[in-house]
Amino acid sequence: MVVFGLILVLVGVGGGGFLAWLALNSEGGITLGMTGLQVTVLPITLFASGAVSMLLLWLGVRAIAAGARRRSSRRKEMRQLRKDAGGRPEAADSSF
Repeated sequence: MVVFGLILVLVGVGGGGFLAWLALNSEGGITLGMTGLQVTVLPITLFASGAVSMLLLWLGVRAIAAGARRRSSRRKEMRQLRKDAGGRPEAADSSF
């Protein structure tokens, strides 16, 4: 799994470098438009905004994973505490 992850990282870095090179060599602007709005940006600006978007996506996924890990460890701890409590009456109380 680690090897697969490293391959994906290398492909991502190589593709990103190639796209950055293409963006830097392009002299014209790119026109983005929709009904009522039209914006012309440089290719490097478009590339940078995409990179920032991916960074935010990655941070979001990491935050979700950290929260899930914390919740899982909390459940494990509660299960262990209930198991250690045994048949005592306090163990029957399910309030937190």
